Amino acid sequence: MTLMTICNAVCDEIGIVRPATIISNTSDDAQKLLRLANKVGNRLMKSFPWQDLREEKTFTGISGSEQTSILPDDFDRFVPETFWNRSGGKLITGPINPIEWQTIKALSYTLPEYKFVYRGNSIYITPDLAGGETLVFEYVKKTWCQSSGGTAQSAWAADNDTGVIDEELMTLGIIFEFLDADGQPSQRAAAQYLEYFNQLTDNEIPAARTMLAADIFGGNRRDTGAPGVQSNLVGYL
Repeated sequence: MTLMTICNAVCDEIGIVRPATIISNTSDDAQKLLRLANKVGNRLMKSFPWQDLREEKTFTGISGSEQTSILPDDFDRFVPETFWNRSGGKLITGPINPIEWQTIKALSYTLPEYKFVYRGNSIYITPDLAGGETLVFEYVKKTWCQSSGGTAQSAWAADNDTGVIDEELMTLGIIFEFLDADGQPSQRAAAQYLEYFNQLTDNEIPAARTMLAADIFGGNRRDTGAPGVQSNLVGYL
């Protein structure tokens, strides 16, 4: 599906006339559809670490704490508990919050495990690295749609752009947002949107979690290591 076919499907569902185009169309309905299509795409990107949006970043550690020029251009956020020093087989826990980081630095803790904080587009690691280590983490990309030629994008730019996130989910999201913004009954649309969101997320992450990674590696983990849901749709439906 393209932006155009997604918006056509939305129009058919909510009972408005299909616009001839979306991008550069000055009609109220077309502009509203475009705004909501971007809103839904961005919110869905932020709501879950979709496998289509996850990437692995490998880099060589710099001596000391600050690791500069590491984050990719399409970076949105870290996938929790996926940052490893592969040279030493050590988990680098985080990103930790600023309070914990400043406490560690102020009290000069000697930690048995690595931790990191994300600040000013740099990564800071403690204890300091010797340099030369192979470091790897997974992250979620902010590019949730793409051009017809496959160029990754963080917003719709042409009518023939396609979604990276499931396009039926985006269609249901736009339907809900349109009805809600228009003051029309939207409870049924919200329920369908949430149900399909839950089906997709349940299929992406297995439910069985019988062993923690800490049981295997002896590290200090806060969760199973599975990509965590950083938020969900319940908060705004």
